Amino acid sequence: MTQSQEKIIKFLLENKSSYPHKVSKIQIKQTHISWILLTGRYAYKIKKQLKFGKILNFSTLRLRKKYCQTEVRINKLLCPNLYLGVVKIVERNSSVRITNLESKQKAIEYAVKMHEIPQKYRMDILANKNKITKKTINNLVSLLIKFHKQTPTSNRIKRFGLPKIILKKIDENFRTIEAMKKINPKYEKKLISFIRHNQELFSKRITEGKIRDIHGDLYLKNIFILNNSKFYLYDRIEFNENLRFADIAEDVAHLSMDLDFNEKHDLRKYFITMYVKISKDIDLLKFIYFWMCYKALIRAKVSLFLEKNEKSKTKRITALNDSRKFFKLANSYLKLF
Repeated sequence: MTQSQEKIIKFLLENKSSYPHKVSKIQIKQTHISWILLTGRYAYKIKKQLKFGKILNFSTLRLRKKYCQTEVRINKLLCPNLYLGVVKIVERNSSVRITNLESKQKAIEYAVKMHEIPQKYRMDILANKNKITKKTINNLVSLLIKFHKQTPTSNRIKRFGLPKIILKKIDENFRTIEAMKKINPKYEKKLISFIRHNQELFSKRITEGKIRDIHGDLYLKNIFILNNSKFYLYDRIEFNENLRFADIAEDVAHLSMDLDFNEKHDLRKYFITMYVKISKDIDLLKFIYFWMCYKALIRAKVSLFLEKNEKSKTKRITALNDSRKFFKLANSYLKLF
């Protein structure tokens, strides 16, 4: 966090007058790349001034504005009423205020404005309270299959299904992990071996149009569920098209792996069974555990990053424990593909 962003966040957290609407209370949620300010009626997401190699670049105000606009645009398909637009944060009379994008005042930061949905409706919280039923999963599967049929593909997008591109993604993930932690080479060897021995399968996925502009970060915390029927699959990856242009199996695998992470193994089995049954995507079963292993290792990387950069000792311990759990989960999948 830069000093200027730290001051902005602190001011917005402590001053209800900064907002252009009535505020009940202000809470803050944080991910490894953003802050989300919850005000009761609306939520504001501010991107951190960060740069991760070729993966993510929020290092300038211009880029943060660009990716705020991209985020709003790409999330309209799955969450048409959730995302309200991009707002400008300005400095006025020694105070910080949120105003609309058309304001002529100079921006000191930008944010994505959304309707706030109470956190109790987040899928991970509902799952841990045993409020996710088979009916919920059925509705979610139907929505996800519809999305996977509607979301675009093209010759450019299809390229991201090529084995050489997937190998590059895997390499980038392991090189990033190795910068933070020594890791057993068995994970990388097994993933690479699977790709090299299943060239025809990956080629078939491209031919059948399974490589699309997917969600890219579909796990339980990124899903709101209201009354088992209204779903918001939000927070698609906006900062890197290379991570969002992928096999639809990656969305299925990420959510499946996260159900395992939350110890909802029966729901995970049912979710995969129903997705395959309704979509008739039988080939998905041939490499679902390959993708689940990969996704567990991606999330292990994110947890290690959080542990490295978190100031709170309690949160650092939680992140470290999560990373260990993700590695353990990845290891459990190795013998399944």
